[in-house]
Amino acid sequence: MNKNIFWIASYPKSGNTLVRGILSSIFFTKDGIFSLSKLSNINQFERTDRIKKNKKLFGDDYLNLKNSPVFYKHITKLQTKEALGIDKDFTFLKTHSGLFEIGGNSFTKKENSQGLIYVIRDPRDVCISWSKHLNLSIDKCIDNMTNDLASSEWVEPKEEIFRSENRPMSFLSSWEKHVLSWTSINWEIPIKIIRFEDLISNKKEMIKEIIFFFITNYNFKFENVEDKINNILDTTDFFKLKKEEEEKGFLESTGNNVFFSSGKKEQWKEILTKDQISKIEKKFGSIMKKFQYKLAVEI
Repeated sequence: MNKNIFWIASYPKSGNTLVRGILSSIFFTKDGIFSLSKLSNINQFERTDRIKKNKKLFGDDYLNLKNSPVFYKHITKLQTKEALGIDKDFTFLKTHSGLFEIGGNSFTKKENSQGLIYVIRDPRDVCISWSKHLNLSIDKCIDNMTNDLASSEWVEPKEEIFRSENRPMSFLSSWEKHVLSWTSINWEIPIKIIRFEDLISNKKEMIKEIIFFFITNYNFKFENVEDKINNILDTTDFFKLKKEEEEKGFLESTGNNVFFSSGKKEQWKEILTKDQISKIEKKFGSIMKKFQYKLAVEI
């Protein structure tokens, strides 16, 4: 298996799209000017049309992929150059799946992974953003985030390939276990952990860090770096992205819900109840503190 994938991994609604936007501007433009259409350069792995294109890899199991142990027997077959339809030794892929084993088979392996960026966000804000995205109550989203068995369906394109009753699932687990699954690996590959909050409060320095990460670990060469950074800062501004979504739409929005809703940090202070905050912090407190998220009792 070829080592070709660079993963952009995160729990849902944690800033993956912003990081993809920055990377798309760095790698796939000459001037750093971003638009939502540029995100097509860094696609989500969990798309059912990817399975359809590689139907022959699954044999008789193709109609039983809702069964996660069956699906995970084959999942890394979708990560070869041939299955991805690429001829490059380096390709970006977005994922929300946790790095877990199901039935003894892992979501991915070090043998086909070039590296990893993991994007983490305060879970107290994640539940608010996810609630707006899915049009669910905050309590329901907190229940999902604290559920060690939580899963979500693979993305279905406009044409229906799998009905919901037989659509493959991404295993998320709880927010805490998802974070640990990706940030605790020891694969001897370059790994960078990015806090969404740092992207919001100090975007320019974070973009510089990202560029330095790829120069240092992969010897990439970038031209017009300062101009690119300035253009990235301008064109990935949250309110400009929100306006572009309003005017042109965005494929990653769900139903009539907008994707770019707020983009702020520490929304939870004004929105969550004490009981909701307590439930999240009791479940995730130690990991939150590890990644420098202050608990309410400490503020």
